Amino acid sequence: MRLLRWRSLLIPAALGLLLAISSVYWIPQVIFANRILPGVTLLDIELGSQFPAGAETLLAGLTEHANLKPIQLSFNGGLWQFSPTDFKLQVEPGRLAEAALAVGRRGYFTQRLIESWTAWLGIRQSLVVEDGSLYDFDRPALTKQLGLIAESIDQPQRNAKLVIKNGRVTEFVAPQNGYQLDISQAVDLIAGSILSDNRQIELPVTVTPPAVTLADTNTLGINILLGRGESNFSGSPKNRRHNIGVGAGKFDGLLVKPGETFSLLKYLGIVDQTTGFLPELVIKGDETVPEFGGGLCQVSTTAFRGILRSGFPVVERRNHSYRVVYYEPAGTDATIYQPAPDLKFTNDTSGYVLIDTYVTGNQLYFDFYGTDTGRTVALEGPYIFNITDYPDPIYIDTSTLPVGETKKIDTAHRGADTTLYRKIYQQGKLVKTDVFKSHYVPWPAKYLRGAEDAAKLETDLTNVSPPVPSENPPSSSTP
Repeated sequence: MRLLRWRSLLIPAALGLLLAISSVYWIPQVIFANRILPGVTLLDIELGSQFPAGAETLLAGLTEHANLKPIQLSFNGGLWQFSPTDFKLQVEPGRLAEAALAVGRRGYFTQRLIESWTAWLGIRQSLVVEDGSLYDFDRPALTKQLGLIAESIDQPQRNAKLVIKNGRVTEFVAPQNGYQLDISQAVDLIAGSILSDNRQIELPVTVTPPAVTLADTNTLGINILLGRGESNFSGSPKNRRHNIGVGAGKFDGLLVKPGETFSLLKYLGIVDQTTGFLPELVIKGDETVPEFGGGLCQVSTTAFRGILRSGFPVVERRNHSYRVVYYEPAGTDATIYQPAPDLKFTNDTSGYVLIDTYVTGNQLYFDFYGTDTGRTVALEGPYIFNITDYPDPIYIDTSTLPVGETKKIDTAHRGADTTLYRKIYQQGKLVKTDVFKSHYVPWPAKYLRGAEDAAKLETDLTNVSPPVPSENPPSSSTP
């Protein structure tokens, strides 16, 4: 009896469900007969409720459509983008309109039901264009463009090499993955995205890891790049560039023991002509005089940035008295001068740390290799505030110049305060926040001025400080 009762209830329920399903499918078909179902779009062009002829008119202007967003390509932090119209995109608007009309009327009943239900609920449906005959573009031009991108991606695989003699690394080759962009596959991926809402593509790149890793070359725990410092010294005079190269070379290949506090001045040693340095123009009091080692703060600043990114505890660091264009952004610099101030950090890892320095063009690098600690470092800022205006210029009389003639020898710098935050994470959890504050005094422009009775001042008038960059202070005085 109970079984008969359940059957008598189930049969009407099942019939009701079938009727509801049928209505969900058939009602939109009847209401929008010969029209595209509501919510169907191609990119940002609304095609729903349109007759095929109306949709064809809309699609005819697709390549000029304001919302035809560029396609973004990415790999390993690199980003490239282009618009499909750059490669002579052409579409078949009539056939695209037919494809839009087929939504809810194609495939198996399940697909038709789902697409009709989606239209019934008013949910947006993107037209998926998989038929390459519905559009065309200049594939050879795209292939050529991808070839240019490949030049910045492709690199040979490189095995690690590390040779230590007398406690210092004499040969070092950092390991490097081999990369090769699959241009043919990239063209296919882009072709499939030209009329798709997916405008972001991860480029297909074959990666070949090095056969010899850094860990394979030593027993000191050196197995990974912990952090990199870099700075640009474009515009530096010849002697300054020379001093940067000599100074950076003093630290190349050095090993820092676990727990050791490293002093830059200790390893820099004596700075004069006997150690390879050249005189470089500096301002002292009311004179412009050459001094050996000018430009070494480029070295300490670059090292400081690498120390920051490696997460090492900073034991001693002092910023410059005033802002210098070579060390922008302000708040990321470090000055050194024998016998003080110094730049010091502690190797708080369980293994040795290798310092690798090198110059590429106008860029100086300090790489710190060591034991993977599992920590990550995030820098916030520097935030620049309390900006003060330039002081009045200073004129230094000299008989070197004709009477009344002036020559600028130092650029004015605004004063400012900065705050830089370093956040250290261990396994994704914030474990420490370091705060680095810097204060820069306003600095006057200085001029030599020709005067009849002044002493003769010998100086290289072409070797002067570059201007400070423009500032964009925040709206408030707090970071």
